[in-house]
Amino acid sequence: MIKEYIDVLLQAGKVGFSSQEAEQSLGVSKQAIAMAVSRLRKKGQLVTPYRDFHVPIPPEYRSLGCLPANQLLPPVMRHVKSDYYLCLLSAAAIHGAAHQRPQITQVMTAKRMRPIQCGSVVIRFIYKKELLDIPTQLVTVPTGYLKVSTPEATAMDLLLYSQQSGGINHIATVLTELIEVIDPKKMLALVQSSRENAWVQRLGYILEKIDPDEFRARDDSLLLLKKYIDEINPSFVPLVSGSVKGCSWNKVWRVIINTEIESDL
Repeated sequence: MIKEYIDVLLQAGKVGFSSQEAEQSLGVSKQAIAMAVSRLRKKGQLVTPYRDFHVPIPPEYRSLGCLPANQLLPPVMRHVKSDYYLCLLSAAAIHGAAHQRPQITQVMTAKRMRPIQCGSVVIRFIYKKELLDIPTQLVTVPTGYLKVSTPEATAMDLLLYSQQSGGINHIATVLTELIEVIDPKKMLALVQSSRENAWVQRLGYILEKIDPDEFRARDDSLLLLKKYIDEINPSFVPLVSGSVKGCSWNKVWRVIINTEIESDL
């Protein structure tokens, strides 16, 4: 009964289903659906990653105990009807900055959501009230389209959420690779539309620190970031949270250097 129902859904291109949808389609009780789902879960053929939402697991992914996170997210987020995007280290990996691929998938959402633990797959959600202004792009996956922050927005988020990004040195390592796919003009546009300046100051300092020659060689328009900082003349900010006593001050980016940058690359 339930297996045939799942086959019909898969043939129609639908990856997951809710208990309520199954009840209505099959005309059976909630208890009957719960028992059928339980049997398939015990066999490793089905998972319930989120509140009564069930996803069949193809044979090739049963050792993982779940669909890969990038395939699981599109149907789950459609089910919960929340805007979202893959972010931080997970987005950086999509863009090729995968020096140290994260073990946990990080997702920015417009709705507060509990983490998902599904077999070996772990997804953690970071709540952000407004996502509409964040530049994103769509990546095609077998289960639909995965929404991912652009390289430029990823760089911004890494600095805005430094703790979730592994700290300043790990961010510098990721930026060393991410800079290769950052569009200078898009970055400048993002900077100009941002309500915060501290991340821009830290980004500029880190990019010059990790590879000043390549930073300039990428595109002269990146130097507009310096012009932008000159124009707005922001207050000095510490490179990281903590004491700034006795630290040097970078007047170009208006950053107080209270730690040393050590990229792993």
